[in-house]
Amino acid sequence: MSDAPPKGPVRPRTRGPIELVLEIGIGLTFVALFSWFVGILIEIGGMYLLWKDEGVVHARTLVEQDLGYIAAAPRSLLVPDTVAFSRQIVRWVQIPYERLGVLRWYARFNGPQAAAEPNPSSANAAGGNPLSKGMGRASRSMGKLLSQWALVSMYVAQDVLLRMSVALFALPAFVLACLVGAVDGLVRRDLRRWGGGRESSFVYHHAKRYTAWSLTGGFGLYLTWPFGGFNPAYMVLVFTVLVAATLSTTVAAFKKYV
Repeated sequence: MSDAPPKGPVRPRTRGPIELVLEIGIGLTFVALFSWFVGILIEIGGMYLLWKDEGVVHARTLVEQDLGYIAAAPRSLLVPDTVAFSRQIVRWVQIPYERLGVLRWYARFNGPQAAAEPNPSSANAAGGNPLSKGMGRASRSMGKLLSQWALVSMYVAQDVLLRMSVALFALPAFVLACLVGAVDGLVRRDLRRWGGGRESSFVYHHAKRYTAWSLTGGFGLYLTWPFGGFNPAYMVLVFTVLVAATLSTTVAAFKKYV
């Protein structure tokens, strides 16, 4: 027989403030990169399926629309000038693309000088190597395509960060919704406790799950929303109400005795 002492119950490991901040930072970075990647795929697919006539202009229009929505609420409790803050974000995203020459690359293959280049078919009729002319035409088509995709990635990155800044501006509203939901839930819990009401672990665990989804799922959906005309004020209103309702249900369904 083993003489090893019996093991006691394993206590969950507590996380310190530094670890919690690192987890939040890594999580936000992952969400931003994932939304950027998915947004690029949606925009590129939409260029050939949904908004064929707009092309790259569609992604730029989304950025301009979000800047207009932010301009409608020029002040926040956390950021005194939301318009200047958002335009600075757009500028920060554009700087690496300028230094890497992506904007010049796009202008080279899609600007007026690209249309002024000689047509390979007409040059081929006048004389020349057909293989070299065909390769030149293919390289120009590929350069035009890749330059458009690169510019789309810049606009999508700007749009994702702008929408994350909208969530930052609305953070006080979510905090207030959490406070209202927690207070309302505590009142309902005390009424159930002193009134002899029944507990329901099913309601508690499902409401707890939906509270987390209201804070994260809706936010991720908003970051990758590819269609224009969506005012973020409606998103803030809907999901603050959902957070307050689900948190109130979670706290109210918590067990009567701790």
